[in-house]
Amino acid sequence: LEWHKFALLEKKRVLQKINVFYRVSPGQKFEIVSALQEQYMVGFLGEGINDAPALKVAGVSMVVDIAADIAREASDIILTQPGLNVIVDGIEEGRKVFANTIKFIKATLASNVGNFFGIAIASLLIDFLPMLPAQILLVNLLSDIPMITISSDTADPKELMNPNQYRVNEIVLISIILGLISTVDDFLFFGLFYRISPEVLQTNWFIGSILTELTLIFSIRTKGWFFQSTKPSNSLMILSAIAFFLTLVIPVTTIGQEIFSFTDPTKTHLIQILVLVAGYFVATEIAKFLFYRAQNNR
Repeated sequence: LEWHKFALLEKKRVLQKINVFYRVSPGQKFEIVSALQEQYMVGFLGEGINDAPALKVAGVSMVVDIAADIAREASDIILTQPGLNVIVDGIEEGRKVFANTIKFIKATLASNVGNFFGIAIASLLIDFLPMLPAQILLVNLLSDIPMITISSDTADPKELMNPNQYRVNEIVLISIILGLISTVDDFLFFGLFYRISPEVLQTNWFIGSILTELTLIFSIRTKGWFFQSTKPSNSLMILSAIAFFLTLVIPVTTIGQEIFSFTDPTKTHLIQILVLVAGYFVATEIAKFLFYRAQNNR
């Protein structure tokens, strides 16, 4: 389509319909990119002197490594490899990093909201600490072991199909919802074990807190159902298994009982803990599904 034949208002309407322009001057390239920038984040690939104005105004400007000096100076990215596949690969990798960053933020916010309300409210209802300071630090340490691998986790292909952006309201809202579910689960732990002894409540709540955070990581990986998501990365599964193992082993060791004041959990208590954790996982999956379905309908 010949761009120079259109008036300004017509040009903006044409941009919504036409994908290919030809015989455009450097000034016209600048106009096209500037007009698109009003609604979109625009990427522009060039190499010659006449591409410099458009490169300067584009949101992301790219040139090949043999481009003119002025084009190289105006660009954000210089491609050192031949072929356009490197651009596609870069976009995919960037979207994967973005998706994993959002996972980390959601998992961290949700778990912290749940732990804060659970421990704060429980402390007002009983005359002993529901979890000792050293135990809280150990919870944070063990639950953070698999969190360090989220950056290299596999991403849902559906999230890589389109560009995403930070939706703060969505992140905060889903984190609060999942955090409140965690708080309710904490109250169930409290109701089951607080009458037995402080050590039993602290030990069982310690185990339950870590296991629920581990399940939350796998649930929050995708906006859909867990069983329909991509396979987690090997590092995430390995470190999650290590954290799970240490969570069950530390309370029965001498170090766990002498330093962290744990007590041996009974088989009945372990079964009850696993049932509560499974119920928490199901609740988070249902809440997550309903939330994102409502978001999509909106």
